[in-house]
Amino acid sequence: MSGVKRAGDYLTAIFKLGRTERWAKAAYRSLETNEDRFGALERRIDDLNPRFDHLQRQIDQLQGQIDEQSDRWDGRTRQLKDGVKQQIHGETQSLMARNAELARNFVEVSRRLDQVLLATQKGETPPARPDPLPQKADGLSAVMDSFYHKLENKYRGTPSDIRSRLRIYLPDVESAVIRTDRKPVMDIGCGRGEWLGLLKDAGITAIGVDTNSVQIGEAQDQGLDARQGTARSALAEAEDNSLACITAHHLIEHLPFEEVLWITREAMRVLAPGGLLLFETPNVRNVLVGATSFHNDPTHLHPMTDPVLNVLFETVGFYPVETRHLHPHEKLAEFMAKPGFDPELANLMFGAQDLAILGHKPLKET
Repeated sequence: MSGVKRAGDYLTAIFKLGRTERWAKAAYRSLETNEDRFGALERRIDDLNPRFDHLQRQIDQLQGQIDEQSDRWDGRTRQLKDGVKQQIHGETQSLMARNAELARNFVEVSRRLDQVLLATQKGETPPARPDPLPQKADGLSAVMDSFYHKLENKYRGTPSDIRSRLRIYLPDVESAVIRTDRKPVMDIGCGRGEWLGLLKDAGITAIGVDTNSVQIGEAQDQGLDARQGTARSALAEAEDNSLACITAHHLIEHLPFEEVLWITREAMRVLAPGGLLLFETPNVRNVLVGATSFHNDPTHLHPMTDPVLNVLFETVGFYPVETRHLHPHEKLAEFMAKPGFDPELANLMFGAQDLAILGHKPLKET
């Protein structure tokens, strides 16, 4: 390469180096300026941070006040809702109690009207009690009593089985006995006396009534106060407010509905305030009971369902009224545990076999 060419290259490089140096100095000055600006910005941020912290504390305080007020309003709203619910519940219970009182007054008037009409037909002074229905007293009745006693012994269950099932009612009856100052219990349709025996063991005075002479004899052999007679005659002879409980286990399905109505109405007179009326009957909501076992007893007239019995008790004036579905079939648990077996179908077929209705005579008129 010639000397002139080399010199030219050196000069070019020198010029480029000078220009690069100027650019570097300019960039450095710009960087210094930006650093000054960033420093000023950081100082400004540092100045503003206390203000932001103060604002955040104010926001937190306001949020706390809002949350506290919200909780207070929520609590007040719940109180108002609960208060309204309690008021509605109280008014509903008061109205139901008032309706029951009106029903009792109506039933008492109807009972007295029966007495007056009966006396008028006979041309006599109205009796203190309605005349009981006449009892049958012929040879065929004796055979019928023996047949029914054998039927119960074979299919209803052993006395120990029946006692075990009836034991569930003891707390209800004991409470009623206490409320009525230990007045006695009357069991109508007492049969072989299983329930009377349970009551005796519990220290409760009880009288049993049944039309079946064979079963009455068996109950009397156990030392129980069992008397032959009809429910109508036993209740008609009882004094006002004289009993703590009237119980009837698997009786009402044997009677015409008019007779069941009479017993229920008369029970309101005979029971003391705080007393209890208890009916137990086959539960025909259980398909197997309604379709088969109910008809194993030829003396059953027709089923008595819980809607019918509830309305009956309400009509007469019992309050409150409780419904219980009891004694499921032994196979219920097995079918409830079967994979894919519908629980509703299992209950329909193997659910409660007995239905109980418990009606209370109020301690005082409301």
